[in-house]
Amino acid sequence: MVPPSPAPHSALSQRILRPLLGSVLGRLALCALSGTLLFLACADFDVWPLAWVGYLPLLVVLLDVDGQPRVQRPFLYGFVTGLFANGGGFYWIVGLLRRFGDLPLAAALPIFLLLIGYQAITFGFFASILCRIRRHVDTPVTWLAPLVWVACELCVPYIFPWYLSITQAWNPTVIQIADITGPLGVSFVLVLCNAAMWQAGALWLRAGQAEPDRQTRLHIGWRQPIAATLTIVCVLGYGVLRIHQIDAQRAAAPKVKVGVVQANVGIHQKFVPGLREAQHELHLRLSQQLTQQGAELLVWPESSYPFPLSRSFSQDFPEGDVRKLQRGYQTPLLFGALTVERRGLEAAAYNTALLLDRNSQVTGKFDKNFLLIFGEYLPFAKQLRFLKSLIPAISLFEHGNETTTFPFVHQGKTYSLGPMICYEDIIPAFGRRLFASATPPNLMVNITNDAWFGATSEPYEHLALAVYRAVEHRVDLVRSVNTGVSAYIDAAGRVYKKGPAVDPQLTPDAPPVAMVEDMALMQAGGLYQSLGETFGGGCFVVVLLLGFLARLRAGAPIKAGPLLLAFGVLHVAILAIALCAPGEGIFDATYQALAHRNEHALDQDVLFAATWHLAVALMLGSLLSAVWLGRRLPAQGDIQPGRLELLLAIAATVILPVIAWGRMEGNTGSAVVLLLLSLCTALLGLRIGRRFQPKA
Repeated sequence: MVPPSPAPHSALSQRILRPLLGSVLGRLALCALSGTLLFLACADFDVWPLAWVGYLPLLVVLLDVDGQPRVQRPFLYGFVTGLFANGGGFYWIVGLLRRFGDLPLAAALPIFLLLIGYQAITFGFFASILCRIRRHVDTPVTWLAPLVWVACELCVPYIFPWYLSITQAWNPTVIQIADITGPLGVSFVLVLCNAAMWQAGALWLRAGQAEPDRQTRLHIGWRQPIAATLTIVCVLGYGVLRIHQIDAQRAAAPKVKVGVVQANVGIHQKFVPGLREAQHELHLRLSQQLTQQGAELLVWPESSYPFPLSRSFSQDFPEGDVRKLQRGYQTPLLFGALTVERRGLEAAAYNTALLLDRNSQVTGKFDKNFLLIFGEYLPFAKQLRFLKSLIPAISLFEHGNETTTFPFVHQGKTYSLGPMICYEDIIPAFGRRLFASATPPNLMVNITNDAWFGATSEPYEHLALAVYRAVEHRVDLVRSVNTGVSAYIDAAGRVYKKGPAVDPQLTPDAPPVAMVEDMALMQAGGLYQSLGETFGGGCFVVVLLLGFLARLRAGAPIKAGPLLLAFGVLHVAILAIALCAPGEGIFDATYQALAHRNEHALDQDVLFAATWHLAVALMLGSLLSAVWLGRRLPAQGDIQPGRLELLLAIAATVILPVIAWGRMEGNTGSAVVLLLLSLCTALLGLRIGRRFQPKA
């Protein structure tokens, strides 16, 4: 008698999944596959459909077909996924450090690994929290996974901010939901699709298993993937509707012809006597051509003007001066320049955007708020001078502190231009602050110098992240980028014209780019400006409540006493050290540094003193509370009491103030360091405390 052939789902499980999942190497390979799929979905690999399935291998590793965790160390598998995802996305960091930081490969590679290792923590937290909740709470994976991912994306501060939603930047129908939720809503939809596909696959594999009430349970289980599919269909339907509405609004809005200059000047060629005059002539010649093509506003890139300007510069130079900006045309010009202010024997330099009107008068100035770390500034370089000696090529610019809009007169009516310099167009919080102005922008203008990164994927990743600012605020965005990618983006987030990315060191003969296109002058819209991160905050609250419930059902509920104790000890330590610290203004500066609120307005010596006092206070508070908790709270099964309470207390102390009162605008490097120092000290304290637990 011939034995029956195994069912397809049984064959898949036995021949493919079991061998892979039965070994650590097999599971790690699946995690590597997951991370690879995710970075291949990003610019400029641009295989965006992979993001809709990229989490599947990781979910298969983490969860059995019944939804229960199958691995003991989920953080490890999430972390490995994050290493590959970030490694493929940020490979250009090594070239940046070597070419412009003058670091050898032996020094650049460890910095790269530290960066992607830190940013991979988000994936580790995602895997760990997902498994912890699923072990004790029967929340459907279809909905739990996207909730957890969004909560992690919201709360983990990045050195180079990015979102999973970057993968869908060229897919306008999907990203329209960002005008309500910001980029986090698109990330939610992507993980929702992955989780629904995982649950559908799990139900299919379970179809052949003999279980009590199997048909009833499978019937109920299919409701979640169906509901997720309907949700995704609704998001896509909303996208189609909003695109139609925005197209109608743009058609009715006044238009201005904007000319963009992309001169393709290398980093090491800027401000060099003998070269800068030729660079300026190139910008002037291209601007004259664009004016002849009908340009009504000209935009030059960040730091494109090759001569330093005084902070008091208020009108263009006279005829015959080689530094003159409007030569051969009178078109309004928005450009980037280095502005300098004398302070005694020293000079303070700013990365500035300026607007010249038709009368050659400066009608707008804006200083860059968010500087590029390791390129434009080194934290506390004046106080830690040895760091500057290690990376001598780094510039030391001063931070701007305020946003502003530029008045622009067009056809007898005054509109507002919203200037953003470099990375400021990838930060949602910065965009919201810009649009909180009394005269919100009718057109966003980003000037950038991405020559640091050459013809890598970074310029395209930068563009992909910038797309979301147009969707969030329903205003067109024009980008002038020194070596690309210069682009025109409409209020629906569509890139309808762009230039190339160029590496002047590899292709010194690359021709310059000059483009002119119509841009709409629209009134800002979208709910995101008023809602902010309400969607992400809601996901975080739900995950927090589910985490409390999971601990309760595990027989080790979150203990309010230890949580409040740790929180109190941390703040007492901060208060005590801030009060006892020598020097004027340290107390206020300590809390400004903690919340990241206008800290760049502080004197750098005061901020440096406040920051290291804050670090000492957090480490001391973490150590004391952890030792006490580790000594008093015995382990309960796989739960280590005190660990989660400490994590929550540290997060509430270090991260919550930044989210609630500060500026999550890429200036969170010290928050990252403080968080890691506190967590490491707390884990050490718990181990010390448990070694001295009283014997039963």
